[in-house]
Amino acid sequence: MLCNHCYKIISLFIITLLLSLTINNRSAQAMEVVVMAIFGDMVILKVDGTKHKLKVGDKTPHGISLAEIDYDTVILRRGNKESRHKLGGHVSFGLEGGRDKKPEKEAIAKIWPRDDMYVTHGYINKFAVTFMVDTGATWIALSESMARRMGINYFRGERGQAGTASGVTSLYKIKLDSVRVGDIVLYNVEAAVIPNLSGHVLLGNSFLKYTEITRTKQVMILKKK
Repeated sequence: MLCNHCYKIISLFIITLLLSLTINNRSAQAMEVVVMAIFGDMVILKVDGTKHKLKVGDKTPHGISLAEIDYDTVILRRGNKESRHKLGGHVSFGLEGGRDKKPEKEAIAKIWPRDDMYVTHGYINKFAVTFMVDTGATWIALSESMARRMGINYFRGERGQAGTASGVTSLYKIKLDSVRVGDIVLYNVEAAVIPNLSGHVLLGNSFLKYTEITRTKQVMILKKK
């Protein structure tokens, strides 16, 4: 028969083991994460009911860090695992013991020719626009009327001049908060507001230089570097 002292040691061991199993089980559970809002470079997350304001690189007390803001999606990281979350999405973010992360989707844009020009839809500062690819343009270029509709205060931009098919014209150099074409999103992109520009927004090299351009038959494919 076991003595009272041995019973106490065995009981203490069992209690310690149960506590350890409980803690490990909780750490392996998934957290409920909601992307509540995206304001430029700031994101509001709700993690298990608690709100947190994060910028890229910030971390919640749960150990979840904001790795990237990708238009209407954020990429969260905990340890060596990542998870993509859409704005307004309510999902479970797995912790240790969860599945390995899936390979990230390659950011590309496919553009088909239209009347001998490569034209595609996209977004500037989340406003829908139609781009025309212009590999000879230094910047993204848009008209004054387009800039006003987007609420861009271009008069604060740097004044300059540029040569066009119609001659030399004045312009305002500015920075766009975000530009999206296909799956490719860039931030703080240089652009020019040209008073008398007509037609589509020109997708120039201030965007294209961050992509690799290939052609498959007639399709132009942009791939983010």
